[in-house]
Amino acid sequence: MSERDSRGAAAGLRAAGVARTRRAIVTAARKHLIEVGYHRLSLEQVAADAGITRVTIYRQFASKLGLLDAVADDLAQRSQVVRGMETAAAMADPAAAFRAMVAELCRFWGTDPDLFRRLIGLAAVDPEADQVVGSREQWRYDQVAAFVRRLADDGRLRGDADVDRSATAIGAVTGFVPCDEMAIRLKLPHDQLDGLVITLLNGVVRLD
Repeated sequence: MSERDSRGAAAGLRAAGVARTRRAIVTAARKHLIEVGYHRLSLEQVAADAGITRVTIYRQFASKLGLLDAVADDLAQRSQVVRGMETAAAMADPAAAFRAMVAELCRFWGTDPDLFRRLIGLAAVDPEADQVVGSREQWRYDQVAAFVRRLADDGRLRGDADVDRSATAIGAVTGFVPCDEMAIRLKLPHDQLDGLVITLLNGVVRLD
């Protein structure tokens, strides 16, 4: 093996080690966030569970809020929600694309409902945490609006509601809190809610 190859192999091993450490930290942070919440989240305990020191957490994430942001990013990556929304958006028929979008959001909420409950509850009382959750919710609303715009172009909005009003209503109904409430009361997995949610949304858009 040449010196260049050796350096490349060493760099690859270091990168893999960093990735493993990051994964261990995020996994431990998720566990403790669900168990005790954000304000009681102990970085010392997270570090102990991950087998590293608190200093390593600060090197990787800069702050406790940075760690929270990483946990939220990990949730999105595990769920593959971006890919799912892109797949729905690629459908040629606006109504079929909209249905697929609703199904994808219901599936997304079922990825880790315990963590979603913590994140959304935290966002309601902590302005900094609200930035973490709020930016992701804005992305979701923007996605919903894009699907609604396609329905509007196809003449499928009901009544005199415009795209903004329709997207706001649909974004609210497809949010985690109402979907989680339905899942709990009906004792259904989140990914089986899309039919019911579509029925509710038929008052806003025409999908037949």
